[in-house]
Amino acid sequence: MEKVIKGFAFILVLGFTLVGCNGTDPSKKIDSKEQQVRQRAEAFFKTFAERNDWEKFCSYYREDLVFRDIILQIDLDSLWKFKRFYKWDEEGDRFAKLSPDQEHLEVETLVVDGNTAVARGRVNPFYYDGNLIDTDWGMDFTIWLRFDDNLKIIEQRDWFEYSPEVLESTVQRCRENGFEAIPDWLDLSTED
Repeated sequence: MEKVIKGFAFILVLGFTLVGCNGTDPSKKIDSKEQQVRQRAEAFFKTFAERNDWEKFCSYYREDLVFRDIILQIDLDSLWKFKRFYKWDEEGDRFAKLSPDQEHLEVETLVVDGNTAVARGRVNPFYYDGNLIDTDWGMDFTIWLRFDDNLKIIEQRDWFEYSPEVLESTVQRCRENGFEAIPDWLDLSTED
């Protein structure tokens, strides 16, 4: 009987050891992957908020990025087109924060599910072409990011609260040229 008990105890210890050493617990993998996505998304939004390192900002993306600005009705299918849309590197003195240490945006909520991160927040006031762009009409945003296995952004969807003038211009463009028409100000003629 003593041999049976020792044998049973050995099997239990072996079983617990194998379960404890088995790194395939799906909940742990999900938690670990989601934690990696969360950390990467937080780093991305920190870089976005600082808005002073264009190359670092672009390094978060894959070359075959799919980008969509929902409100502006703009769909882009590569990083070079996205760069033409955001083009911080070309703005020079056109864009200015209220102070050098001001964050361009503030993330209020960041939710991560699998390889997707969704941030909701607000753009802080800034100057563009010498005009103060402030919060009279809002400036809230939601940005949806999907990351690949290497934690590069493969898909981004933006919902920004734009001024009434921008909204009117978008509606007019879509009425006159259709929803797939690229705005006149967005040059996608050639890749650099």
